[in-house]
Amino acid sequence: MKHLAVVLALWFCTAVPALAQDRAMLPLIVVLRVNKADTVEPGNSFFRTALAALGRIDGQNIRIETRLAEGHSERLPDLARSLVGEKPSIIVSFGEAATRAAKEATSAIPIVTISDDLVASGLIATLAKPGGNITGVSIMATELDAKKIDMLKQLLPSARRFGVLRDPTTSVPARMQAIAETAKALGIELQVVDVHSPAEVISAFAAFRDSNAEAIDILASPLLFSLRAELGQLSLTDKLPAICQFREAVEAGCLASYGISLQQAFVALANLIDKILKGAQPGDTPAEQPTAFELVINMKTARLMGIAVPQSVLVRADDIIE
Repeated sequence: MKHLAVVLALWFCTAVPALAQDRAMLPLIVVLRVNKADTVEPGNSFFRTALAALGRIDGQNIRIETRLAEGHSERLPDLARSLVGEKPSIIVSFGEAATRAAKEATSAIPIVTISDDLVASGLIATLAKPGGNITGVSIMATELDAKKIDMLKQLLPSARRFGVLRDPTTSVPARMQAIAETAKALGIELQVVDVHSPAEVISAFAAFRDSNAEAIDILASPLLFSLRAELGQLSLTDKLPAICQFREAVEAGCLASYGISLQQAFVALANLIDKILKGAQPGDTPAEQPTAFELVINMKTARLMGIAVPQSVLVRADDIIE
């Protein structure tokens, strides 16, 4: 028995370093995000599941490591420069700020991203021929953020003043112009409030209250998505209905969402990563855009706020949360 224990101890001492060395030899995928550690879900699970469906499993044939800016976009450039030194096979970035930081840190390592508007932000040349070292999934934020103003007006037909909560690191001029044009056509006055970090969310809602905003369009942004629990609670507390882009924000208390399925976006992202790992060049690999959109309504929120959701909106909803 004593001999067996010695043998097992010797095996452990030799096998563990060997396993660590084997893992170090696997292709490294480094994920760059603005999120805090407690807000990486459900994206982290969606990401790993989508890769696993393609046979790309962390610890078996790839390594996945994550670098988080903990809600502070200004930390992204330093994080990007640091991870480039690790010589990853691919950098995966979420949002314009993270993607731009990665782009400035390297022109050689492939970058695959989910971002708000890859073309309008200048991160790629065209969807069909991205050029450079970036490709990814462009979530059509320019069109969808404007559409959300229209949807908010349908939810609240008598409203005349909307707040717009934005992360300025992602809100390119084309997005803001589309929002302004839609609001003008609908006779809606807009109040835009910027949020640079989690600490500014409470003061942003105070600004909306002080100006008598009747509802809020929360623009697509990795930072704002990571704050969906706080935003949902503030929306309920202040009885200030909000429309977001992803259903996960509706589950956190927002009145409605209109946009793409986050899960489907991660499937598209994983497909692009798989192509790059097989040797495709990002500049020659077409970026993808979603083709399906969903409208989700939170009726519990509507009741708490005393909002009678028009039947014309309810019949168009893809999902209703009770």
